[in-house]
Amino acid sequence: MMKFKSMQSRLTMIFIGISLLTMLILGSVSIYGAVQENHRMMAEFRKDMEKNVEMQLEWQAHTAWSVVENCYQAQMRGEVTQEQAMQRAADLVRNMRYDNGQGYFTIDTDEGLNVVLLGTEGEGKLRIDAQDPDGCYFIREMIKKAKAGGGFSEFMFPKPGTQAPLPKIYYTIEFAPYHWVIGTGIWVDQIDRRMAMREKAFVDNMKGHAVRMFTGLVLMEAIFVMLAVYTGRRLAYPIQVATKRMKELGDGILKMDAQTEAQMQELSKRDDELGAMSRAMSEMNKKLYKNQMLILSMAQHDVLTGLANRRYFGDFVKQCSADTMFTLISLDLDHFKEVNDNFGHQTGDAALLILAEVLKMQFADALNVRMGGDEFLVVLTGKVQRESVEARLEAFMRQLIAVYRQDPGLECLTVSAGIAYADEHPLPIDVLMDHSDQALYAAKSAGRSCYRVYSEESDSKKKTEEK
Repeated sequence: MMKFKSMQSRLTMIFIGISLLTMLILGSVSIYGAVQENHRMMAEFRKDMEKNVEMQLEWQAHTAWSVVENCYQAQMRGEVTQEQAMQRAADLVRNMRYDNGQGYFTIDTDEGLNVVLLGTEGEGKLRIDAQDPDGCYFIREMIKKAKAGGGFSEFMFPKPGTQAPLPKIYYTIEFAPYHWVIGTGIWVDQIDRRMAMREKAFVDNMKGHAVRMFTGLVLMEAIFVMLAVYTGRRLAYPIQVATKRMKELGDGILKMDAQTEAQMQELSKRDDELGAMSRAMSEMNKKLYKNQMLILSMAQHDVLTGLANRRYFGDFVKQCSADTMFTLISLDLDHFKEVNDNFGHQTGDAALLILAEVLKMQFADALNVRMGGDEFLVVLTGKVQRESVEARLEAFMRQLIAVYRQDPGLECLTVSAGIAYADEHPLPIDVLMDHSDQALYAAKSAGRSCYRVYSEESDSKKKTEEK
């Protein structure tokens, strides 16, 4: 694969490639459109030709019918007998030709007895049971169409002097006084030959069109190549300047030398995208810092709920002074696994989102942390009033359960909580977390959907029971 180190070479080759591809597409579309149009026109031409053939067959059959009618009228005037009139009519029709001698007529009685068939040995024979290779009783079909007022039949029949049956279209009409069925037809291959001639003319025309189009495309491509070289030179220089500056920024070089500064100032005066890119570089440092802070925020907050995560909680505790008084409330959703198992994780995620929103409303002044799964932690700093904290917790629990009960998938959910206070003096955060977890466990053991407050008496009692 070819590799281009120069931006100018790459741009030039890209423009040449695009122009070449465009020329190929245009040429292909043009040829494809011409072919499709030819197919459409050929289909219409064949349809018109078949219609004209049918009109000609119908007209020729009526001509033969008129000849027989004239003989019949001579009979009616008494000029000839019926037998003489029928013989004269048969002789006249037998000798009638059209289409440069290829078109001829036949006469059969309505019982299938042949009267006229080019004077061959088939005349005078009964053909009512004659079939073509496809099993079509074509004489019966011809009689049926004639008695219905005239119509077309399609069957297989050999040409004069041949044995192989070929597809044929036949028109028949009845001459009632003699009980005759007069008909004439054409073989389908005659239509096919005319279509082939028309197709050949189209192919010849397409060859000439393709040569002319190819010549035009070559000339256009030559013009595009020259434009590509010129445009590549025009675009490559400012891109090279901008790339050099961006590399310097990537290396931490914020101060430009005199030459680079002059080049960038010139570039920033452009009204196109390159000028906009140059002006945007001055904002890059600010955006880099903003993106860095965004990444840091994503690393310190839970993606689903937007609450602080364990990492943020750890950093928060480290930033607090040693004498900070903490109050911790550990929260845990009851029956959360049942919701996930029965209704799916999307319903479970919805439950967590609802809890986070209600928690932020009730404890807007606290640090609200999602510790993982369905476990949450509320962190209050400074001295607090127990009654106020517990009243807010109760309000939170009531509001949360009220929201859950509005959804059939969440109505089984409740929340349990454990509170740990640091009343007299500051306690290490890990000790307080252990206390709040013990209080939460006590709430779970008490039947869930309630809260418990950690006390040393309950802790001592628990340790005694364990012993």
